[in-house]
Amino acid sequence: MILQLIKKQLLLLLRNPIQLLMLLVLPIILIVILSTALSGFMQGDNPQLTLKIAWLEQQDETSQVDEFLENMNELDVSSDAFPDKDALHMTTTLREDVFLSEELSSMIELQQIDESEKEKIMEDADYTAIIEVPEDFTLELLQAIAFENNSVPQLELFVNQEHQIGAEVVESIIHNFNEILVMNQFMEESELPITFEELYNNEVTGEIKHIEQRKPISSQAYYTIGMAVMNALYVASTLGFFAYREKEIHVFDRLIVADMSRWKFFFSVLISGAIVSFLQLLFIFTFSWLVFKITWPSIMSFLTISLFLALAVGGTTVLLTAISYRINSEEIIGFFSGIIVSIFAFLGGSFFPVGELSPLIQQIGNLTPNGASLSAYIQLLQGASLREIASYILVLICFTFLSILLAVISYPKRGSK
Repeated sequence: MILQLIKKQLLLLLRNPIQLLMLLVLPIILIVILSTALSGFMQGDNPQLTLKIAWLEQQDETSQVDEFLENMNELDVSSDAFPDKDALHMTTTLREDVFLSEELSSMIELQQIDESEKEKIMEDADYTAIIEVPEDFTLELLQAIAFENNSVPQLELFVNQEHQIGAEVVESIIHNFNEILVMNQFMEESELPITFEELYNNEVTGEIKHIEQRKPISSQAYYTIGMAVMNALYVASTLGFFAYREKEIHVFDRLIVADMSRWKFFFSVLISGAIVSFLQLLFIFTFSWLVFKITWPSIMSFLTISLFLALAVGGTTVLLTAISYRINSEEIIGFFSGIIVSIFAFLGGSFFPVGELSPLIQQIGNLTPNGASLSAYIQLLQGASLREIASYILVLICFTFLSILLAVISYPKRGSK
């Protein structure tokens, strides 16, 4: 009798081609769209950042350095105290050795400008920032270093708020350069037996070893899994609608009148949901194998995850059916397909890896059936063994039993409406 009921549920689905297409074709369309559109994001491609910077220097730096040395001579400080005159040209160092360095040359386009060009460039949206070196900047900076009581001059930085990332990069470069100056001064004052340049250029010997490194997966593989586990949940709402419709047209009542145990009907809904979900998963992953050449390292492990995910979907199906029968309304099924599935899909990482957003959200997502199965599938593709993904399967088992338990509690008793 149970087999007949399961057959009836499957025939109902086959006779609804629109629902069938929604369960089979929609996830494939989503897989193709998302894997193509977000392939760069999944593969960790960095966007090419180009910064156009204007450099405005109000006064020649060499004359300021000469003036500083003359001042020091008047204070009976020999010029021999400054053996490296080039090191006193700080703004030149920042411009030539940092912004125009080989490492940043592919990213930064630096243009030296005059005061007359400043206003025009301020209105030019192509520029990321203008760095203005005020008059006597180097002289005041050297004096501040030599005489600690002197105030430290400030560079003037004008950033284009429309280039937020670029502006933060420029600010970070200047901030880091300032930290290097401060550290260099500290090391000289402390008379440490090493200069900052020696410390910076000192090679660190040793070997870097990665504790654990999984094989990266492609965007096609990720979104095949993400859409498969998300759309598996729609099987529960689809079969739940069918089951509630049978109540409305009194099919369920006729089964009861025929002295059939309501628990047999209950069990048939559970198995039907699991079977349809399992077949849907096989259909989607067969498509990914044929089109994207996604293969599984262990077929048995793959089938094990799929089986327990399908049972979780079956448990959800019977829970939705029981609650809709209990409240005599299909609104709970619509709420599940419209709201709950979307929340589960987000938490479970079907749209993007939520672990990069928040580890806490990922932990919560791994408690959902789609999130647990997504993590299990991904780790399986990356070479994990069945034992390593057992915790995710345990989540699926617990979810299935909890759903069935709640369904049993919610299921209307004989004689109730």
